[in-house]
Amino acid sequence: MAAIIFDFDGTIADSFDFIVDFVTQEAGQAPLSGQQKQELRGQSMAAIARNFGHSRWRLLGLFVRGRRQMRKVIGQVKPFDGITEVIEKLHAEGHELFIVTSNTVPNVHKFLHHYELHKYFLEIYGGAGLFGKTRYLRKLLKEQSLEKNDALYIGDEARDVKAAESVKMRIIAVTWGFARPADLEALSPTAMAGHPEDLIKILEEL
Repeated sequence: MAAIIFDFDGTIADSFDFIVDFVTQEAGQAPLSGQQKQELRGQSMAAIARNFGHSRWRLLGLFVRGRRQMRKVIGQVKPFDGITEVIEKLHAEGHELFIVTSNTVPNVHKFLHHYELHKYFLEIYGGAGLFGKTRYLRKLLKEQSLEKNDALYIGDEARDVKAAESVKMRIIAVTWGFARPADLEALSPTAMAGHPEDLIKILEEL
């Protein structure tokens, strides 16, 4: 049995379209076409915002507003294909499941309840901010009395990999979220997954 910690946006929840729509709206630009959105695939949330003229110092306020807006439409945000089954299987195998995310706890709770996933997670650590996941991973380990060698983080962005490495925790980088696969691979995560189903096999081998 291991403690498996999931990121939320881009790992469990396919919130890419919502985030792009919100960022472009806040920038006063017309909605993007499906093709234009796809051209932004592989970029972090912060990078997408900067593409539309949002300066670095405005990012915090932008994402605070975005999280508030997301709660109104969270029922329209869907889990990635296959991730629900993976979560169910990991729980059935006796793993302890957690979430560490920059999203808010109310948003994540509402999403999990909507898709009947709430019963699988022991705790949600939300509001980590754009650059604060290292601190939240350390907090989780301490509060849950976990050794870092008994825990593993699953995330989709470079900052997820860096946060896990900062606490010397294993990290599976997933390629169906925001970051480019090549950018993730360059950071040398413990493993990489191209589809939610890959997580099961990777975890069996680690």
